[in-house]
Amino acid sequence: MFKASICSIEVYHGSKIVGNEFYIEHFKKRGKDVEHFLKDVIGRDKRYLIDTDKENSLTMAICAAKGALDKANLKGADLDMIIFSSQLPEYIAPPSSIHIHSEIGGKQECICYDMNANCSGMTMAYEHVCKYMSVSENIHKALIVGCDYINMTVDEENENCYGHYGDAACAVILESTQEDCGLVASKYAVTSVAHNNVLFPGCGFSNLFKLSDINQMKIRFTPSEKIWLQISADNIKDILQKNNLQTSDIKMFCFSQYVYRNIEILRSLLGIDDKTSLYIGDEYGYTGTTSPFIVLYESLKKNLIKKGDYVVMWALAAGNENVVILFRL
Repeated sequence: MFKASICSIEVYHGSKIVGNEFYIEHFKKRGKDVEHFLKDVIGRDKRYLIDTDKENSLTMAICAAKGALDKANLKGADLDMIIFSSQLPEYIAPPSSIHIHSEIGGKQECICYDMNANCSGMTMAYEHVCKYMSVSENIHKALIVGCDYINMTVDEENENCYGHYGDAACAVILESTQEDCGLVASKYAVTSVAHNNVLFPGCGFSNLFKLSDINQMKIRFTPSEKIWLQISADNIKDILQKNNLQTSDIKMFCFSQYVYRNIEILRSLLGIDDKTSLYIGDEYGYTGTTSPFIVLYESLKKNLIKKGDYVVMWALAAGNENVVILFRL
């Protein structure tokens, strides 16, 4: 086990609540009926959206980071590492983690970097921090912040995207510990045959300053086959078997909230129910890199899990990169 304790976890989301009706009417005007698809397949009811004139991925991340620090009774200067996970940060120079460092009063002896693994990023960051802590005597407390402002990239004419996403950031503070908690195991799988199914910017960065129409920049999205669900279920079973655990030993499966129907399929493949695989996508919408961690946040908030429990987290990213991690709270 790569030992690390979760000191605190906090979520910040937009204050504007938008229900399905807005998107149903939007597509009805275009001759498309998306009600069943949006509610029963994708699994949406409402979503939280930000004030686009005042907020962005960085402002959300800063709010979540400050909230996590307050919960843990810590200051920015207590952190030895700050990692920001986003597929579209507000700035890439300097890294957004540097902006967060400044806003929370980080110390000079601090590692800061951004990572982009799309929707798998925050899950991968948790694994990286746990392993880094195990080999570095200088890293005792680390902040992981995730935020994907996906709505900015979406084509409003594409029913496979528009209306699916919510705006939210999540921050987690990890601390090195001698307690029996932290990362137990991880497993990755990449089925890159679908690497062109989701592209942003749609035009490619080399063409960014040649655009005659800004819409050419918006995300190009083609739904892919669900072969990765069986692969993901097999990876989860493999991790559990190698660690002498059963699905009944796992108190919560924190799945990607991308599509509700996917979660139903995974529940069936694993033989688990909704009590141990909380779904929050109907409230938050899909929030990208943060979605499995918002499940963790809500599970702790609702007292569905506690210290010492085993948790499995599964994230899926564009290009069909699947990440499974097993950890103990």
